[in-house]
Amino acid sequence: MRENIPITTPTAGPDSHKLRWPDRLGLAIAGAVGMLALFTGLMMMISLSSAYRTADIFYQQPVASFAAWLSALPAPVDVAGPSDSQARAIADRLLLLPVSPRRAILSAMMDDAFWSDLARSEAGYRRLIAVSSEALDDAMLRAPLSGAMWLAAAKLRTLQHGFDATAETYLRRSYVLAPREAGVAADRLAFTASIRPLLRGDFDADFARDNRIVCQTARGRHRALSRNFALPDCDRV
Repeated sequence: MRENIPITTPTAGPDSHKLRWPDRLGLAIAGAVGMLALFTGLMMMISLSSAYRTADIFYQQPVASFAAWLSALPAPVDVAGPSDSQARAIADRLLLLPVSPRRAILSAMMDDAFWSDLARSEAGYRRLIAVSSEALDDAMLRAPLSGAMWLAAAKLRTLQHGFDATAETYLRRSYVLAPREAGVAADRLAFTASIRPLLRGDFDADFARDNRIVCQTARGRHRALSRNFALPDCDRV
């Protein structure tokens, strides 16, 4: 008769399932690297989200965003004239913009209320106009084909020095570069209507053309301008 021999399973020793200290160190390092990668990824997502949110706000409200940025520029201390570095910063910002947001900002610069709302004092108003005028001069040297920019430069030059020969040159270039652009024509009509007695007779044809364009594309604005300035009636042009 066969003897029943109990089958036994070898059991591990008391320390065989415990990780040795090099293994523990490796796991700890791997866990730390994983946590660091996760933290870095989260921070990058937060940063990108913040950047895109700012960009979205800027592209949706370019004038308000530019005005806030412009008003936050530090005022030069004990300097009567504009700051070259500030003018360069404004010019760079304008030139980096796509056409549509830049055009909206240049149009806002044609409005006296834009500047009066930004300035807290007469000195602040003069400083903003001076530094922005210098910025447009700089920007036009690098992007000389923008009729809207030449027009805004003519406006700011006039606010500083009156409608002098330089402002007249800027205005003439806006006619050459943007003769029939509806938005520019509307801003230009508002500007030229305000200085009509100062314009030479050879501006009459350009003035009449802008008036026709505004009548065709923005009758509401033409009616608003007609309340303050003598403009040819749209029904007669």
